[in-house]
Amino acid sequence: MAYGLGVTSLLLLSGGVGAVEQKVNPKKVMIWVANPLNQSNQPLNAMLADFKVHRKAITGIAYQYFAVCGAGSDDEGGGNDCAAADATGEPTLAPGHPTGVPSELGALLKAALGNDIELWPVISYGNPGNVSVLNRLLGSPANIAKFAADAVKIAHAQGLTGYNLDLECGGMLDAGPFLNELTKALHSATPPIGISWDGGNTPFGSPVAPLDRWVSMATYTSSEQDFENGVVQGLEASGEKFGVGLCPSCNALSEDQVKNRFDFIKKVDTDRKLVEVDVWAYGHWPEFWWTAFEDWLEEPQEFSSMLV
Repeated sequence: MAYGLGVTSLLLLSGGVGAVEQKVNPKKVMIWVANPLNQSNQPLNAMLADFKVHRKAITGIAYQYFAVCGAGSDDEGGGNDCAAADATGEPTLAPGHPTGVPSELGALLKAALGNDIELWPVISYGNPGNVSVLNRLLGSPANIAKFAADAVKIAHAQGLTGYNLDLECGGMLDAGPFLNELTKALHSATPPIGISWDGGNTPFGSPVAPLDRWVSMATYTSSEQDFENGVVQGLEASGEKFGVGLCPSCNALSEDQVKNRFDFIKKVDTDRKLVEVDVWAYGHWPEFWWTAFEDWLEEPQEFSSMLV
């Protein structure tokens, strides 16, 4: 697909029977941008400058930009993350969480980092907020259809690679129908649009919706053992669709601890399925984090097998 997820290229190193088949998956490092850095020019410009310095360590940016908005969004107990004009009517896709993000943020990122940078704005709901507005979306085929159509139009207008879904709210209705319809609309668009989900080590639903990436927030943990268990579990469940979550902003890990995480990924991922690490959230990290990301991207993501 055009957004490069799950794409495998084949290279025959020698002809004939017994030739070596070399499969290469494009590695990715996705950096999340949380809302405090979106809202004023000074931190935004400083962030863009920092990204340019560390361009070789980044393949994509997931930035908080969209929300599920509708009547009740800004009521007492609601998420309070939508503009007044969008906190009306049936739930829809609108700027929010937070409001006030520069409308041209995607264009600014591309101008600073190049047209090949992947843009994955986040669609957020909850944390905080009650579930009422979200459930009016999840429970309505008509609302889902409009949401999906709007998502396609917006993605093409803004040159987006895909959307990241971060729906954190207790009492949600079954999200399966929503995910299936949204994914179908995004993938069938021309050009196609990607979709990822923030959650645990394993996807949910039966059958599992055909998203492009299941991003684990469970692997944010400071525990090395829990991290290793999470990576194993995620790879077994999702293969190349698994995204390993890392959180320099959550845990003050040492350089050796960061190295241990990447060494473990290389050790356990014997088939080189893992293609993406997902980093929450941009901040002033020690330089060794950026070095680890760049080194991981530069190491060939390939494995060989004998053709028969």
